[in-house]
Amino acid sequence: MPETNTELAREIKELREEIRQMKELIDLLVALVVEEDDIDDEDMSELLLTKNTDPPRFNN
Repeated sequence: MPETNTELAREIKELREEIRQMKELIDLLVALVVEEDDIDDEDMSELLLTKNTDPPRFNN
């Protein structure tokens, strides 16, 4: 356990750096989740429960 003000200041600086790195990791993870959230039509058809039939199509 640090005992002097200098040691405490150094530990605070190290902790702030660790927090900064964690924030960067969280930002990266959030970006990955948001990117995966963008599902296109082909991926959506795989998610439909169609009981081995083609997914319904709309007539245009």
